[in-house]
Amino acid sequence: MSQQSSSPTPRRVRGGALTAAAAAAALVVAGAVAPAAAAASPARTDLPSAVPSWTSGAQAPTDSGAAPGSWTMSLRVYLAGKDPVGLAREAKAVSDPASSDYAHYLTPAQLVQRYGTTPAQTAKVTAWLSGFGMTVTGANAHYLSVTATVDEVQKAFATTLHSFTRPWSVGYAPVSGVSVPAALGHDITTVIGLDNSTAHEPSTPSTSPAAPTPSAAPRSRVAKAAAQPPTAAGVVPQACSQWWGQNSSTIPAVGGRTTALDQVCGYTPQQMRDAYGVTNSPYTGKGRTVAVLLDGALPTMEADANRFFTSHGVPGFAPGQYSENFGPNFAASCGTTSNGLEESIDVESSHLAAPDAKVVYVGADCTADEGYGGGSLAFLDASTRIVDQHLADVATDSFSTAEYAATPTTIAAWDQMFQQGTLEGIGFDYASGDFGDGFTGEPAGTPAMVVFPASDQWATSVGGTTLEIGKSGRVTGELAWGNDAAQLNAQGTGYLTPPPGQFQMGSTGGRSNLIPEPWYQKGTVPTALATAGGTAPAHREQPDISADADPATGWLVGYTVPGGAYTEAMGGGTSGSSPLIAGLEADAGQAAGHALGFANPLLYSMRGTAAIHDVLPAPAGQAPWVQTYQADWEHPGGFLTYLSLFDQDSTLKATPGYDAATGLGSATADFVRSFARH
Repeated sequence: MSQQSSSPTPRRVRGGALTAAAAAAALVVAGAVAPAAAAASPARTDLPSAVPSWTSGAQAPTDSGAAPGSWTMSLRVYLAGKDPVGLAREAKAVSDPASSDYAHYLTPAQLVQRYGTTPAQTAKVTAWLSGFGMTVTGANAHYLSVTATVDEVQKAFATTLHSFTRPWSVGYAPVSGVSVPAALGHDITTVIGLDNSTAHEPSTPSTSPAAPTPSAAPRSRVAKAAAQPPTAAGVVPQACSQWWGQNSSTIPAVGGRTTALDQVCGYTPQQMRDAYGVTNSPYTGKGRTVAVLLDGALPTMEADANRFFTSHGVPGFAPGQYSENFGPNFAASCGTTSNGLEESIDVESSHLAAPDAKVVYVGADCTADEGYGGGSLAFLDASTRIVDQHLADVATDSFSTAEYAATPTTIAAWDQMFQQGTLEGIGFDYASGDFGDGFTGEPAGTPAMVVFPASDQWATSVGGTTLEIGKSGRVTGELAWGNDAAQLNAQGTGYLTPPPGQFQMGSTGGRSNLIPEPWYQKGTVPTALATAGGTAPAHREQPDISADADPATGWLVGYTVPGGAYTEAMGGGTSGSSPLIAGLEADAGQAAGHALGFANPLLYSMRGTAAIHDVLPAPAGQAPWVQTYQADWEHPGGFLTYLSLFDQDSTLKATPGYDAATGLGSATADFVRSFARH
């Protein structure tokens, strides 16, 4: 590990205005003595912008003008630590396979010693905030918790806050930049809480044209497991195939066709392990740990997983192989995934892909900010816990929110956590989303629907494919996940809408609206994608890599419905592909002899190799028609029948090389073995 300099974070410094009292307080805290004239307009350092995109545009709430100065705000003031520039630089080096520092990770204690916040920084920033009348209610290694009034915030951070009203809420947000005195510019990274994000309420997504998300589902969670509710016997009652292409069914005639393939009944653990090269592999994740990060918790998680795997003839968790880690304000009932399927697909898919890796379930605390602000603070805190305690080598998380709810302010706090994790050899995988290029019914003019934190440059965004596993267990074909679907009428004699119907579900991807193009994507992501056809600066594209996610080619999951009985259902979605990739990365870490950590630079260096399958579109006229089944939410236990046309990826199209539907492509049966050479 090379010794890093202590050069400060470079930020734009400008002139600004403060009250004389505030300016004097800033100078005293900084230990400076200056003439009175200088105190009137000290140099200031800009912090990341806190102006949310929802404050402007056709769908913006009503701007009611200046926010009342007496309104109380709760802030987090994130501290920069000793050497933020060195932190980012070294995080890049340890994740770059071409660097001499590659995989030379730090322990949490070493990280704190080299880059952590100092007591002097904490005291300095605390004194400055107190000088404006703010109250510091708590402090930790990463941020100060602060309560303040709007007036105090505007004076301290030289910004202007307005109130915004909707029929159901009133909130506040900055309408101008945020800055601090230059003397504090190297001590403060960002400030969260300057906007009340509940003033923006995203549209409720729909999982399909005919099967809307139940009202209890979160408005902002986009990477949901898709599954078919089982019958009492635990099996899907409609015709289905044990492997891809086994069976076909008669359909109402369309385009000269009178039959269509049946969707799979749900691949077994053995079929999935065969397809991804885990069966008979010497690399099974031994010595590595996968963290599954979600809210809510299923009390029967470990028992359900063991019952499920045992019933399919493969080992479950050995004693001590599965554990749980919860924060101080965690409650199993607070999450939005308490039906058990979401947690179970993440835990069981991780074990499916990495049979000998440890799995730790990390629960996010219950907080009022769930689902808002471009990444819940509860999930940021849980991720920080993974880093601070080095709970795992790779984490998988199915929680993301629409990126347009985020701001550079939010992103800066996540970046700092990700960089610290990268330096410790911890990688974070996120589901890219299940709605193609946007939520169903999103208003015209809404930015392309990419999600955060999956879109962060320090995270791995995992997309989805349609994986065709043949009778032998080998993959016989693979397409980008994106389905058009036409629902059959109740009699099965025709279609409610003419085939191919309309876009139903598919892997989310596309260009970030906030995050510049990262170094590892340059030269790989087509310029037309990164620059929106040459109309904008080059930005981050997602996803990075993909795995099976299509519910029509999904895999079985075992779980106990809270208050109900154990059952098995078929799961899918990028909520499933992300833990699959995380498990394979744990296997690859065993093969490589070290944790992969932040894997994107390595993944992009391996494009075009046997490790990654370049997913291509189906030849003209050869996309498969498949009879599929969806849960009938209005009639529990019932099903709706569809004729689905695969490889219909909204505006996200699979192409040779990198594409916004599958990223670099999909993990292959050679994925893990390829890492033995790195």
